[in-house]
Formats: sequence, C-alpha cells, structure tokens
Amino acid sequence: MSETIENFEVYLKEKNIPLKKSQLKNGQILFNGNFRLTKTRVLPFGIVFDSKDAKSIDYQITYHKLAYVKDFTKKAEILELLNELNQVKAGYYSVILAGDGEIYLKQLSRTTSDVLAAYEMMVFGSTIAKVIIKEIEKVLEPAAAE
Repeated sequence: MSETIENFEVYLKEKNIPLKKSQLKNGQILFNGNFRLTKTRVLPFGIVFDSKDAKSIDYQITYHKLAYVKDFTKKAEILELLNELNQVKAGYYSVILAGDGEIYLKQLSRTTSDVLAAYEMMVFGSTIAKVIIKEIEKVLEPAAAE
C-alpha cells in the first residue's frame, strides 16, 4: 500500500472520521462516507486514490446525489445554472448533470504523501455542496427552496 493512502488513513483516524475503505477491481482504493447536511439529510461521498506507490498519486472526490432532475423540461435551465455554478461557486470542483438526472460534484487532483491538501479538499467540498444544493433547489423546487 502506498505511503499516501497510509497517511490518509492516519489523518482520518486522528480526525475521528469514519470512512469505509475498500479496494476496487482496478486496484484503486476507495473511501466512502457521508456528510450530514441537516438533521435528516446526509450527502454520500467517496474519495478514490490511485493505488500506485509513487511520490504523487491521483485522487478523485465525488459528492453524490446533490439533487435529481426528474422534470427534463427544466434541463436547459439546470444546465445554464450548472455552468454558472462551475464558473462562480464550485471552486476546485465541477458540478455535473448525469444522464439519469443525478447532479453530483466532482474534483480530480493529485497529492503526495502529505495528504493535508486532499483532506482539506474533501472537507471543503461539503461546504461547496451545501451552497450548490440550495441554488439547484431554487430551480428544481422553487416553492420548497423559499
């Protein structure tokens, strides 16, 4: 196992963040968890690390299920909003509309054995997601967002 992944596990343990670790078929290492958005809603997320043992390795953070587009007559309006969010509010992340209507947040980056930046990006992503969810709900559910 790479030093980067070992250091990330140590960091999670120090911060008392319970993520489930698993190995994917291609050898990558996945950590899954949930951020609590409200008392009744959690945001599932995962961080995947390349499994190679190198000075720097790639990783990807994905926050799933920010929202779902069920009424595809709103697709153009949602895509316009997502473009704006990607330019103004998403930071290092990208807000994406999947073919099934799921809207998710994703970030690709690279880290070294010093995993502080990757950890901070993981935590920062939940803050971005909270802001973005509110903006999306204004379009998808105007009455509920007010």
